[in-house]
Amino acid sequence: MKHEMRHRPFARSEVYRHPELPGTAFDAVRSRIKSDIPLEIASVCKNESNCTVFLNDGSWFTTWSQGSWEHAPDERIVFAISRDMGMTWTEPAPIVGSSDTERIAYGVPFVVPESERIYVFFFAGTRADRSLPEYDAGKLGYVFSDDQGRNWSQRREIVLPDRDMNVCCDRLHGWLNHPPRIMPTGEVILPFSSGKRGGLNRRAWRIAPAEVGLVWCENILTEQDPERLRFTLLPEGARGIRVDIFQHRENPSQRRLLQCFGGVPEDSGFNFQEMTVVALSDGRWLGVGRTFLGAPGYTVSRDRGRTWTPVEPLCYAPGREPIQHPMTMCPITKTSDGRFVLLFTNNDGSQRGAKHVWDGDGKTRNPQWIVVGREIPGERENAGLSFGEPMILAEVDDSGETNLKTGVSMPQFFESGGRFFVCYNVNKEHILLDEIPGAALDQLTPDL
Repeated sequence: MKHEMRHRPFARSEVYRHPELPGTAFDAVRSRIKSDIPLEIASVCKNESNCTVFLNDGSWFTTWSQGSWEHAPDERIVFAISRDMGMTWTEPAPIVGSSDTERIAYGVPFVVPESERIYVFFFAGTRADRSLPEYDAGKLGYVFSDDQGRNWSQRREIVLPDRDMNVCCDRLHGWLNHPPRIMPTGEVILPFSSGKRGGLNRRAWRIAPAEVGLVWCENILTEQDPERLRFTLLPEGARGIRVDIFQHRENPSQRRLLQCFGGVPEDSGFNFQEMTVVALSDGRWLGVGRTFLGAPGYTVSRDRGRTWTPVEPLCYAPGREPIQHPMTMCPITKTSDGRFVLLFTNNDGSQRGAKHVWDGDGKTRNPQWIVVGREIPGERENAGLSFGEPMILAEVDDSGETNLKTGVSMPQFFESGGRFFVCYNVNKEHILLDEIPGAALDQLTPDL
């Protein structure tokens, strides 16, 4: 990729790269200036939030969000298929998209192993004046395909009970980033994030509170009739999974963020988002997500998602320092041999002159790091995990020659055919795929 990557040792392919644009044309698109960019080029400039799942014939099915810019009227969920383990890809095809009255941007796929039905879940938010609380409030829905994406069903809604977080009755400000996961005990769980939008009194969206919920897809593995699918909201009660504001009110990263926007912990300290879930060897579920704490937050459930422990900073090992990380995605994945792979950004929101954990322009989301952990037998602190030394996975050139906005973000680690891969976006423009050699992953694995 010309001038864009400073460091990418494990490059495999480009899932999608938008066409070259003349001069500063991309900035013109981002600022909503029509300019002279052809529509077919302008409408594919934004590419982010990739998710990959696998079909029974070995094909890879990848979805992402595409459009002119975030919140553009032409945002849509698209997919592409690879039949050679990610080396080549079909042209992106649409699944479901935005309209004049609603926004549909981020979707996550799920493949039923037996039937190979592909579900794609998403939130459909209402388009309204941005100053109003109704803006982007919506409902969770899905479509499905029984022929590998050639045809898609009509949209269907998943009814979720209201929670304290909801500003509008029967609607929430929610989004999806991670596909549903089949847990070892058979549950299929879909994590989502939801935030509170205050309308005219909203001072800064960066300090708005947020929480994580789980949708338990009770019978999705066996039920073909969409009218009979059952969905349950977890954890139980009126609130999702949050950070305890009183426990962390002196956290330096959180204080720096709130001071920058004139906020107080009581307004936003419980922010927790974009959680991934893996199973520990003793049957507990571990959730890891992004926080204001300058580190990934972790929480544990002993009852299959019904209740969760207070969110704590994830550390390199019990009693050691927190793993530094700003306000960006930090997924954790468990490999087939029991290791835990965390993708993160290795700074607390103060590197490169960044003012806080949300600071953009590639300051806090570049480079992308990877670290590998193992369980310590019998240990409960830090979820029983000990991580090795981290390594830079990819780095975007920030010399000024490239259009650096967010660096590397929304990565997904996955395993296929005994091989290890990471898919991510660069500057929310291009979707890239890397393959991490098994020997490299072994070198990152700590001794216990």
